[in-house]
Amino acid sequence: MAYKDERVISILMEQADATEERVPGYRHELKEAVADIIALERQNKFAKTNIAVKVGDIVGRVGTYLNKHTGTGS
Repeated sequence: MAYKDERVISILMEQADATEERVPGYRHELKEAVADIIALERQNKFAKTNIAVKVGDIVGRVGTYLNKHTGTGS
C-alpha cells in the first residue's frame, strides 16, 4: 500500500476515534464501516465494478445502528 493510502486510512481512523460516542459501540461501528469501504475500494481497483450502491449500503448500516440504539428507532 502506498504511503498516501496509508495516511488517508490513518486520518479516517483518527477521525472515527475522535467522533462523539453517541451510543455505546458507535465508534466501533463507524470504524468497521470505514474498513469495509476501504476493502471495497481495493477490490474495485481489480474488478472495476460500481461500488456506489455498496458504499451507500454501508453508510445506511451505520445510520441504522445509530437510529436503533438511540431510542428513536423501533
